Amino acid sequence: MDILEVFTGNKKKRAKGHLKNLMEVAASDGSLDGIEVEYLLSLAGRFNISEAELKKIQDQPGSVNYQPPVTDKERFEHLYQLACMMMIDGIVHEKEIDLCKRFAVKLNLKPEFVDDMVAVINNDEKKETPTDMVIGKLLRIAQERTSIKKE
Repeated sequence: MDILEVFTGNKKKRAKGHLKNLMEVAASDGSLDGIEVEYLLSLAGRFNISEAELKKIQDQPGSVNYQPPVTDKERFEHLYQLACMMMIDGIVHEKEIDLCKRFAVKLNLKPEFVDDMVAVINNDEKKETPTDMVIGKLLRIAQERTSIKKE
């Protein structure tokens, strides 16, 4: 096995764990809506995860371990995608918020960042702001909070 296989293998394991978390958020309100399935399939495609692999994750969630990303940007991207999944059906349940906040902690982020993400997403009237710009806003909010607490 060469170094590239190790890197891509770890990246795929991380993606599968993230997709498992997304499925948990999507199902936490008691139903899996069509738009949630579309979002899962879209992200799975981006991560080079096939529909068959996604189905296996759904059928055997215990076989997938979550490995949080190491960079701040990736951690915020994961939390952003979890928040989008929570909000995508237009109804945000308390159970979904609590679950996203628990995932924030697993990502080594503050649970209140979930509230920040909801606010940033809701303030994007057209819902067309590129993800990188939203993540940038959220990183600035996080940095401002950190610098305020240090002062």
